[in-house]
Amino acid sequence: MSTVPQEFDPSFIAQQSSPDRQIYRAETRSKEPMASLLANNPEIYFVPPQRRSEWGNWEFKPGSYYDTTIGSKHAFWRDLDLPQPSKDIDRLRNDLLRWGYCKVEDALSADQIKIMRQRVLEQAEGERLAGIAQRTPSGQNINCCVNKGRCFELFVEQHPDIAQGGPLVEQLVTEALGPGWICTSLIAAISLEGGVPQALHQDQGNALDSRSPMSVNILTPITDVDETTGGTLVIPGSHRVLSDAVREGKPVGKLPPAINLDAKAGTMVITDGRLLHGTGINHTDKPRIVMLNGMQKPWMRQQENWMLSVRPEVLLRASAKLLHRMGYQATTGTQTNEGHGFGAQGMPDEAAGALVDFRLASDEGDYHRVGELSADSGADELNAPFTLRDVVGKARTGGVSAPVGIGREGLVSGQGKAKD
Repeated sequence: MSTVPQEFDPSFIAQQSSPDRQIYRAETRSKEPMASLLANNPEIYFVPPQRRSEWGNWEFKPGSYYDTTIGSKHAFWRDLDLPQPSKDIDRLRNDLLRWGYCKVEDALSADQIKIMRQRVLEQAEGERLAGIAQRTPSGQNINCCVNKGRCFELFVEQHPDIAQGGPLVEQLVTEALGPGWICTSLIAAISLEGGVPQALHQDQGNALDSRSPMSVNILTPITDVDETTGGTLVIPGSHRVLSDAVREGKPVGKLPPAINLDAKAGTMVITDGRLLHGTGINHTDKPRIVMLNGMQKPWMRQQENWMLSVRPEVLLRASAKLLHRMGYQATTGTQTNEGHGFGAQGMPDEAAGALVDFRLASDEGDYHRVGELSADSGADELNAPFTLRDVVGKARTGGVSAPVGIGREGLVSGQGKAKD
């Protein structure tokens, strides 16, 4: 009978692991930059979660971060060259670098806005009637939009059929994140009168010392937004302030005041994942709608569990580009399925990494995983209908389309026109 060395005993390990002996403890347990940010900026605070009975009955605190206006009206910001709606790619680049966001003018046409708005409002009402609406302190969210309208499928792709400015947006996102980026989620955020403002936060919650963003969020107003309708609160330039503070190991000092984003419906606002932002207050009796389309580097875990949540009919008609955006394409050896995705010899990486057939087989109750095998395995075991064998065989014979159109390499042809 073997004896396990004491060095492997949990109690012995605990004795050797006092806080002062643990590696990287300061980094992994740090509450920065938010601790010093909140300490040195008392007007910024985390809005406590509201119980259902309290929604709409919160206390407005004058002088708080949400008690503000748009940049052109703000005494601190009005003389500065804040981002303006533009189609000039160099202007957009400079705004994104300097301020942490840029505004792509007329990224959706009037007809495209109408399609998106109608589908959002119909879906919101349907989910309320079904008793499954996600009510938020600000209003209502529609999650996993890709399942809820053909227009949303194309929107994840930034396809010109639903977002005429999609190619320009994709180029900027590719420059920010590098090629092969994926979508973390697509949400319709509806802000209603009386809603609670959202706490300022960063979408890129980790690795804030990065010199370039690891995530970006594309905020697309489907209704006009400003200080009266709940335009998103932002602190321009905060992406660099907080990143520099973490990198240099310094506390965050006094920040400039927040402002409300102002943008007409159809503008695509690209935000750096490190930018401090949050939902504003809708003071009107009309719903404020903003599509939140988050993008990130392909090795990061996505917010939406696309593998489980996407409807099979969406997968069956999805373009290779949409499948890639949702994570149905292993990239650089990540998110493989039974190892499928490392780029087998003789096959292009995109074919070796296509994962949708695994999910479809699972839906049909016909997913056969490879289990324990050996030289003693019988013929029935060795010749079992392994899904892996079918997927690899399909890839080797060219049965999987390449996910073209990621970034500036060109857009894949759409699967029909955008419509509900």
